[in-house]
Amino acid sequence: MFIASKLFAKHHITGIFSERQGGISPAPFDSLNLGLNLGDTDENVQHNLNQLCTAAQLPIPHRSRQVHGTSHLLCEGEGLQHSHQADILITRTAESAVAVRTADCLPILLIDKQARVAAAVHAGWRGTVQNIAAIAIQKMQEYGAKPEHILACLGPCIAASCFEVGLDTANALSHSHPQAQQYIYYKDNKARVDIQAINALQLQSSSLKINNIESIKCCTSCLPERFFSYRRDGIYSGRQLAIVALPMSL
Repeated sequence: MFIASKLFAKHHITGIFSERQGGISPAPFDSLNLGLNLGDTDENVQHNLNQLCTAAQLPIPHRSRQVHGTSHLLCEGEGLQHSHQADILITRTAESAVAVRTADCLPILLIDKQARVAAAVHAGWRGTVQNIAAIAIQKMQEYGAKPEHILACLGPCIAASCFEVGLDTANALSHSHPQAQQYIYYKDNKARVDIQAINALQLQSSSLKINNIESIKCCTSCLPERFFSYRRDGIYSGRQLAIVALPMSL
């Protein structure tokens, strides 16, 4: 039903990335679809969300309207679906959870357990070009977090083997970090990009410790039995959810 961050678990924190099995949504959104307005019913999505959070022992998370930007939303109290547009969700409230939806884009979960600040980040290629990972760290610092204390887990996303982009997109991504070029592979006027690795570089440049960055190596496009993928299935793709919560005490 979900993958849990091993790095977070070592620090008694729950951070999870849902897979596609364990819900009630019918095909083509079978079965643990967590995305609204795709063709599945709202009732199915809510049931799936309840099932996931019960299984992971997490509160219902805050969610937003994701637009491939870099705006953030500070969330407090009981989780809900916000109408606000944001691709970075932050909480400082104990037992509050924040989440982002993905179906090939990279989900990033962040937490500073000392400052008690957590964030969920939606990093597609557009967000990566805009340095969304670094922006998320900056926003967390504004709420008291320190980069050297932040733990990061980069979840399942489309891998370089499946993520082919045009040269213009590759060029934009190559400028997102001084070392990004090493994770862009060119062939026949096309390029393949490792957005997970580029975002990890952005986090390291934001002063996160390498040992505090975990990358879960699962390609959403390659594994249809485990993950939804927009690149693979288009408008018939469901959505995964990545969730992190601030516990009552650490």
